Amino acid sequence: MSQETVLYQELEKLDLNEIKKIASLWNIQKIPGKDKKSTILGLMEIFQNEFYLKGVLEKFTPLQVNILTSILKNKGVMTLGEISRKVNIPPINVEMELNVLRKYYLLYQRKNRERLTNNLDKYHTYDEYQKLIKVETNPKGEKFKYSIEKTLHKATLAELPEEWKEAVGAKKGEHIETFLKNALSAEVLQKLIDELSDFDKDVLHQIYIHGGVIEAETIRNYITVSRGKFEQTIPHLTALYLVRDLYYVEDKFIRVIVIPKEILDHLQFSPILPPVKKGTRVRQEKISANGLDFFLNVKKLISYISRKGLNLAKSGKIKQADHKRTETELLSPDIEIFPEKSQVYQIELILPILKLLGYVDIKGENVILIQETDEFLKKDIFEIMKLVIHEVNEARTRRLNPPEVFTATEVPFYEKGILDKTVKLIMAHGKINTSVIFSHIIRDHLVFSPTFQIKTYEEDLADLRKEIISAIFYLQLFGLIEVEYPQRNLSLSELGLHYFNHEPLVTVTEKGGITINPDFSIIAFPDRVSLHGIHLLKAFCELKDYDRVYTFLLTKDSFQLGILLGYDKETFIHFLRESSKADLAQNLLFLLDDWGNNLPIVTITEDSVLLRTKDSQVMELLLGQIKGKKFVLEEVSPTGIIIEKSKVMEVIAIAEKLNMIIRLNR
Repeated sequence: MSQETVLYQELEKLDLNEIKKIASLWNIQKIPGKDKKSTILGLMEIFQNEFYLKGVLEKFTPLQVNILTSILKNKGVMTLGEISRKVNIPPINVEMELNVLRKYYLLYQRKNRERLTNNLDKYHTYDEYQKLIKVETNPKGEKFKYSIEKTLHKATLAELPEEWKEAVGAKKGEHIETFLKNALSAEVLQKLIDELSDFDKDVLHQIYIHGGVIEAETIRNYITVSRGKFEQTIPHLTALYLVRDLYYVEDKFIRVIVIPKEILDHLQFSPILPPVKKGTRVRQEKISANGLDFFLNVKKLISYISRKGLNLAKSGKIKQADHKRTETELLSPDIEIFPEKSQVYQIELILPILKLLGYVDIKGENVILIQETDEFLKKDIFEIMKLVIHEVNEARTRRLNPPEVFTATEVPFYEKGILDKTVKLIMAHGKINTSVIFSHIIRDHLVFSPTFQIKTYEEDLADLRKEIISAIFYLQLFGLIEVEYPQRNLSLSELGLHYFNHEPLVTVTEKGGITINPDFSIIAFPDRVSLHGIHLLKAFCELKDYDRVYTFLLTKDSFQLGILLGYDKETFIHFLRESSKADLAQNLLFLLDDWGNNLPIVTITEDSVLLRTKDSQVMELLLGQIKGKKFVLEEVSPTGIIIEKSKVMEVIAIAEKLNMIIRLNR
């Protein structure tokens, strides 16, 4: 029967070399058949294989697609003139496009022999393709919502791939409803996924973190770069109904690989963990939470700038030496959830926040503190936490263009909506893998967006992925989530439950929660010490080690730094008394009292003005007029005061009203 078709007859006119060229166009690696006849019949069978047909259709330009779909919609035949009018292009140009479609043996031509013009030449689609090529669109992203149950509920078992039936263990004569109920059960789906090769699992994982929808060309490139074969992996996953290979018309034939709804639902709670590549260092199993470390680092950096200053390079960036110096002064919170972001310096994350808070600016080649920070440092750490998070939440809504040093370029501040969606997902699941968060948000915010366009999908996806990474990164940095390594499962931390759900924090530390050794090293047991207690130890002591238990060292410098950071020494001493099983040694109490009462502080004030008079009575007269107006920083002698630089002109005006003679030295 197939030998009587037009397609067979047209192919039969070609020699074997020409047939091989057509096979190459269709990306057919192995030529079927041993002789010409069997080769043609084999090719015709492949031409009707949807996998290869989709591979050809996705190559065509929008104009070629318009021409082909127009002919298909017109019962498979149109004249050149009709096509020209339909696509609004001169016949000579249309013929060039038709010749491309003919070269792939999708169309054939029947010339008009009665007239001189070729506008009446007819172009037909081969009968084999008339019902096979679909010209469906994708209204409201329906193709991306593919459901196995909804699509196959009227199918018969005979229509399903043998590979799937064998893997599921279908019984002879089984009803389709019974088969689907078994095939879509969590146990069977997990069995199918577990039996995949590592490579196929990785491909399925890539499609999943794309929101369950990926262009065929994108995943083809990924598979090729990973040294796999697209024509093997995708048909295998398709045969098992783990993915569907679909296409629709949107200017071009858009071919997408879609994970069915039932598989997506399963992967929410049983995510695929990508295989570890050879040579990659695997994180040991542990649960990590940052507690209040970052907010303590905010205070520590303020203290660092006030004590040591911060010089910028000529480029306006932070010097490498200061990067390293500040890292040694600051705590090292865990930021390894995304390895590519784990090398970010803390100073690059804190300076932009201090700028938002209005505490820093640039003067010459220095980063300087521009207002009094003592009040900020003395705030309760939970108040500072709320203040910092609020500022970062609002950062994207402000029209700011700060210098680069005050911009979080490595990990930009998140978009509040993405953060809220991430937190909502974590709360709903209790514990959730990062891949599930990516897939959910990409589907909700991108794939099913009313403005979704497949042609900008990869670009939009890259932007959205950055937003999700920022949201998760800052949730970890702020100590609001805990991360379970190496799978990178997320859940709300104790601090996160307090911040988002207003759950009370454990404030009492058990007696014996810490052990103080004679050398003033302190061992703290995290499960027996409150979050705030660990925070106090990190503020007043040097953190030496953490391996299930904390090891701190209490020194004069660390204790005095804790006081400079705004903490009350009596609160710390009370904590030590309440937490240590043994009474505090007298020599320790004596040293703490001595260290706390003898802080050798030297204050250097820039941008202030010295005002002197020759007579103390003149000074008294002037002070009587300006003292209550917050002009005076300090009275240094009966005839000398230090005033704010910004208030100089106002002081001059007041002095002139008092008939004083001004001498301004600049």
